[in-house]
Amino acid sequence: MKLISLARDSFDYIKRRINLILWISIVVYIFYDTFIYYKVGIQFYYLRQILGLGLCISRGTATVINLCFALVLLPICKKVNQLLYRVLWPGLFFFWLERAKSFHMTVAITLLIFAVVHSISHCVNLWNFSRGYDEHHEEINFATYRNENPVRLLLSTAGVTGVIMLIITLCMGLTSMRFVRRRFYNAFWYTHHLYLVFIVMLIIHPLSGVLKEEVIKTEISQNLSQSCNTSKFVPIKSKGWLWMSLPLTCFLLDLVWRICTRNRAKVEILEVSHMAGHTISLTLSCPHEFQCQSGQYVLLQCLNVSLIEWHPFTVVKVPTSYQRFFVVWIRVKGDWTEALQKLLLGRAPHEISMLVDGPFSSPMEGVSRSRVAVCVAAGVGITPFVPALQDMLLNPRNRLPGRIHLLWIVRNESELTWLAALANQSILQLRNANRPDRLHIEFYVTGSNKDASNKDQNPIAHMVVDEKGLSHIIRDEERVTLLTPNKKRVTNEGKREANDNYSITKEYPLIGCRVRRGRPHWDRVFGYWVHLYPEDHLNVYCCGPKKLVKSLRNNCKRASKTSKTKFTLVHEGFS
Repeated sequence: MKLISLARDSFDYIKRRINLILWISIVVYIFYDTFIYYKVGIQFYYLRQILGLGLCISRGTATVINLCFALVLLPICKKVNQLLYRVLWPGLFFFWLERAKSFHMTVAITLLIFAVVHSISHCVNLWNFSRGYDEHHEEINFATYRNENPVRLLLSTAGVTGVIMLIITLCMGLTSMRFVRRRFYNAFWYTHHLYLVFIVMLIIHPLSGVLKEEVIKTEISQNLSQSCNTSKFVPIKSKGWLWMSLPLTCFLLDLVWRICTRNRAKVEILEVSHMAGHTISLTLSCPHEFQCQSGQYVLLQCLNVSLIEWHPFTVVKVPTSYQRFFVVWIRVKGDWTEALQKLLLGRAPHEISMLVDGPFSSPMEGVSRSRVAVCVAAGVGITPFVPALQDMLLNPRNRLPGRIHLLWIVRNESELTWLAALANQSILQLRNANRPDRLHIEFYVTGSNKDASNKDQNPIAHMVVDEKGLSHIIRDEERVTLLTPNKKRVTNEGKREANDNYSITKEYPLIGCRVRRGRPHWDRVFGYWVHLYPEDHLNVYCCGPKKLVKSLRNNCKRASKTSKTKFTLVHEGFS
């Protein structure tokens, strides 16, 4: 039994990691094949005498770097991926979209590791070129004389371009780390735009022909050359352009396509609403050719804030033939969103210039085409699922989506007001259409209103006595407002969020009965789904923080392993 259990666990592990195992196998094979080619090739005999294993390692890592560079560009070709998803094979490219980000990160990490190893091996090669100067075959040497300073060799074209590429790669890798990307997003954004410099350096890097191979002649000419004791050497031909030609062409076409479409897509801000939980709702006009589907996202640029930054936001309300506008929800978190909020508070909407790029396909589009969709969101992660509720409101008798189980986790109960009206109307409309089973909603509030309010606002409170002799406790912000009557409050939602006694049940009884305190008990939740859908295959769509995604992934694996119902996690996140 132990052997069977061990075999089953091993099979499950391989099944979960099959993509990573395949990638590592491909990388190892390419490196080994190139390594052996340069280790046994007779045309590299004299070069091996000088450089030793440094030649084989540097060439093997160079081939892997070329492969990584060819593949790392494909996931970020948004327009090309969208075309493939819509036109060719939606079922296949759905999984590609869902794994594109992780694939990009895997290839980028491989590129970083092999770039460091490649640089170290070439540093050793420079030392060997200096110390192992071949006086009998001066043509093969990179140094001009024996014991030449390796630093001077590093200042060559190949050395300088290599150092620049290494610095760019390290900067991209460091700024891509999660804690750096969250705190200093601008650094991540700007360093990734150095890829243009990287491409130019990658093209220039092999042109100087530092590494040379011997010209292998025919048997007769080889006998004649041996009598003359002469050897002819030529630079090793670079094959980097073969690796990068197709992906670079796709990337450049995608870039030109996006630039042309985004420059035409200037939008106007039609309405601004400041919601609870430091969130802004923007209603934007859309161009005539703008066509968006449920679950897709757009890139927004505010020219008044930055001329280079583009930020992704899921479309909350998609445009229709009779309503040519779309809505996005923006959580104020970070320097760009804070600057945008100040701009919206200080200027009229028509004075703010916005550009839109997109829309782009997302794995969340599968919700609207699912027979049964399990949707789990936290905070502003609810945005990909809002269009599905709107579709149910407008088309309560549609066949797809068949049924939606929506779990939304929020910190503050006042944040439920984002969705309360829409959810309430959708439930009533489905009841009137005799289809109440199409929508199952659960809300989870993890913190009390009082704690959330004290955390987000000034915790200092003051007691005042009114003209009737009644005492009241007010917050510091309210005290400032009383002392300065001309000061205006930001929004009505701000009042609501500051009210510790606010309860959504008073305004929306249908929603209030679906609100639970604390976090979901995932064992019970998944057990309910297993009982409801025995021997079925369910997609669990998740948009939220990393901890939630990790917890859901583990529960999906556990439930799939212990029951006949299979769960597949589909995750989307922009951070």
